[in-house]
Amino acid sequence: MDLWGKITAINGNQVVITLENREELASLSLFTTEDQPQVVVNVQDERHLSNVQRKKAYAIIGEIARWSGYVPEECKEWLKHYFTAETGTPYFSFANADMTTAREFITFLLDYAIRNHIPMSHSGLTYQDDLDMYMYQSLKYRSCVICGKHADVHHLDAVGMGNDRNLVDHRQKHLIALCREHHQEAHKLGWPTFKEKYHIKGILLDPQTLNQLGIMTYKRMEEIDDKQRHTNWQTN
Repeated sequence: MDLWGKITAINGNQVVITLENREELASLSLFTTEDQPQVVVNVQDERHLSNVQRKKAYAIIGEIARWSGYVPEECKEWLKHYFTAETGTPYFSFANADMTTAREFITFLLDYAIRNHIPMSHSGLTYQDDLDMYMYQSLKYRSCVICGKHADVHHLDAVGMGNDRNLVDHRQKHLIALCREHHQEAHKLGWPTFKEKYHIKGILLDPQTLNQLGIMTYKRMEEIDDKQRHTNWQTN
């Protein structure tokens, strides 16, 4: 059930919510018998989208329009409809969109562009509004985070000379998608300098995502875990 109200106090990790209608609490027992039922607090983003977000969104829409042959305004409308259908977000206008919706829409636009290999006049780094999501999208579609060319999955953490990368536990490695050219540049400059130059980062992926992206199978994870348990048993 939804209970409407306002956050009236915050103390550490404790949040006090004052309901608009006290009578709503009377029906709470119909939904749960727990003394402390679990809840999700959904705070409405009242910040209006920034001018930078607006420019980024229109720039990506322009790139997609040139690729698709649609005029930008028409392209904007069907992309917004795709976005609302895919995410469940209510239809919005740039005139009243909040910053969260704008960020999610920019992420959606970049995902569409990368997935369809749409040539862009600027790097996705220029357009992104959520760096972690852009790093993930680039890994997902094997697209270089810097130039958009076909990329391989690379480790920021050293694997070690002579080690088979297929046997590495990728769950413990920060990953990034780089084309050969930029991978070589990263080795030449060293990661700290390369990271500062392009303002990028590597990310850790959970087991489910590693499996979905074809980076590591569940079977290999189980083999590594079994080997570790066996090693621990021998040492103990």
